[in-house]
Amino acid sequence: MDLQIGKSFLENAKDGKEGMHILKDAALEKYVKSVADKILKSDQIRYKKEFPYKISILDDDDTINAVCTPGGYIFVYTGLLKLIKDEATLAAILAHEIAHAEKRHSVKQIISSLGIYFTIYIGLTIFLGSDAANLINLGSRVGGEILTLANSRSAEAEADSTSFEYLKSTKYYPGALESFFVLIEKKEKEEGGTGPDKRIIKFLSTHPLNEERIAENAKRLRTIGNPKPTPENLFTERYRAAMERAFGDED
Repeated sequence: MDLQIGKSFLENAKDGKEGMHILKDAALEKYVKSVADKILKSDQIRYKKEFPYKISILDDDDTINAVCTPGGYIFVYTGLLKLIKDEATLAAILAHEIAHAEKRHSVKQIISSLGIYFTIYIGLTIFLGSDAANLINLGSRVGGEILTLANSRSAEAEADSTSFEYLKSTKYYPGALESFFVLIEKKEKEEGGTGPDKRIIKFLSTHPLNEERIAENAKRLRTIGNPKPTPENLFTERYRAAMERAFGDED
């Protein structure tokens, strides 16, 4: 079931549906995949053999987001890549999204949202093939659901704690997710000519953030001695070089 949903989302992206456009940059995909692979070495990831955890970059500077679909298809928006400043933050975000897939949060929400129609779609896909399933036009609906689903606070909290465990087995700064939250919170409050950054508002609509999540991440850091970010565990220069190769010097 999970793989069928993920494949449906990937096909939608390839076809340019839901406003998605895959950026064809093999070097950038390889770089992001190398970061994800470090996370996937964790012994706590249950479905690493069943899920492909394939990387795709979505060409959309106006969207700050990353999505790991059911079945392990990872989509990272260029808007996110251009916002963050170090590899540890990218690793933390990927770990968080992988945790959502591992805990099957999106599957549970999609089943609840589409109900019996979703069950019919999966049944047709498995037994009759994707062409038959498309007759009831649910493939695009499933893909659209993944983009707009708002994770519950409990799902976000579980993904936070699970991704922290993944990061502990790497050389990355394990508090990078908290740093990202602080950055998002700061940008949410920034006032510009047209008000707060609309990209941040869109991100928060699917990834609800609150003070409790930030506090819980800080608490987890204290349980392992409250390590500090350093050039060695942030890998800032390596990230900067990768982004410059992909997008040029946009500063």
